[in-house]
Amino acid sequence: MPLHEYNIAASFKAICENATAALFVIDAKQQCIYANPAAETLTGFKARELIGQRLHDLIHHSRPDGSKYPISECPLDSGLPANSREQGEEIFVHADGSFYPVSYTSSPIIEDGNLVGKVIEVHGLAKKRAIAREREREKALLAKTFDNAAVGIAHVGHDGSWLRINDRLCAIVGYPREELLTMTFQDITHPDDLSGDLELYEKLKSGEISGYNLEKRYYRKDGKLIWVRLTTSSQKNGSGEMEFCIAVVEDITRVKEHQQHLDIMAGELQHRVKNTLATVQAIARMSLPDDTAGKEAFVSRILALSRSHDLLLAQNWSGAAISDIVEQAIHPFGGTEGGRITASGPDCRLSSRTSLALSMALNELGTNAVKYGALSGDQGAIDIDWHFTPGTEKSQLELKWQESGGPEVSPPQRKGFGTTLIERALASEMQGETAVEYPPSGVIFKCSFPVE
Repeated sequence: MPLHEYNIAASFKAICENATAALFVIDAKQQCIYANPAAETLTGFKARELIGQRLHDLIHHSRPDGSKYPISECPLDSGLPANSREQGEEIFVHADGSFYPVSYTSSPIIEDGNLVGKVIEVHGLAKKRAIAREREREKALLAKTFDNAAVGIAHVGHDGSWLRINDRLCAIVGYPREELLTMTFQDITHPDDLSGDLELYEKLKSGEISGYNLEKRYYRKDGKLIWVRLTTSSQKNGSGEMEFCIAVVEDITRVKEHQQHLDIMAGELQHRVKNTLATVQAIARMSLPDDTAGKEAFVSRILALSRSHDLLLAQNWSGAAISDIVEQAIHPFGGTEGGRITASGPDCRLSSRTSLALSMALNELGTNAVKYGALSGDQGAIDIDWHFTPGTEKSQLELKWQESGGPEVSPPQRKGFGTTLIERALASEMQGETAVEYPPSGVIFKCSFPVE
């Protein structure tokens, strides 16, 4: 044949040999005269085993139930297609005896106007169907997860309407499914909680936020008011716009009621502790003579403890800012307004335990400064500063109290209760380190402890 015809034939052969679809060429006698490598892979037969044979006898002779497939009904062994393609799906028999689904296309081969054979293109469907089955399984699993979740789940439309809801949500709000699906979340939201929810919902719809969490109140069908924790996210369409909102609703009514009960109990306990401190202070003043050694120091410590208690009480015992702790501790000694005490440092919130310990320590230092140190005369001053030092796990807060301008200082001959409180008790409570130095120029107190 001419060179260009040879090149074309070689190209077509290369295409067939490298095709991913199984290709069979069948002659007018219904015998296979060509099978490409993909056909070998699909059927499990070598090309030499297929060529010269009727495909029906090798790969289509039986049905999956074990019965014989009549050759008269075999689409692969039927007459040549009439000038048009024929397509369909069948079940083939592998060389190892297993069955597998395929799709096929049978196309006529025409020479000089005559039908002389056909080309059968076959694609295995096993993997495709397995993927489809897995998708259906996952879809069913997601549907079951949605319906049987222990929390309320809903798909919510742009107008707030319930598009799809699960049984748990119906149980939480007390509405039958059919009735709730005719309503919006606005219909059952407490009026005081609605504006904040709607503001966040608008941001969610516009794409400004991807989701939000909110504690709010719903009215049940029976009129009872309940608390829920709402968690939302946005399901977007192909254009990146919100198609619907996914809302997860948890009933936290009992949690709220329990917290309210704890708050009442805590308030009562705090009231009693404060009264107890006042009683101890009154007993000390009335029971101990004025010249009793340590009476004023004892009363001063009770006052410092009471002030620290008041500071923490105002914060519901969640801790306090270090600036507030320092301010209330130095207030009895003139505070920063008097001009003799300065205090500076970055914002930091301390735990209630650390707040009490630091407040007591600063009170002891202030008391000693008034009696023996910088505040015992008219010229002395105290500088308090603190800063952070980064750590491997937690940052360290380092605080320094430095006196100056007072009487010359020397180390005490013995350590009293106040010094022990500062050095040992404070370090234990803060889980940090403390040190008191006595240079002639004035007392220096340093402490370092971990903070969140």
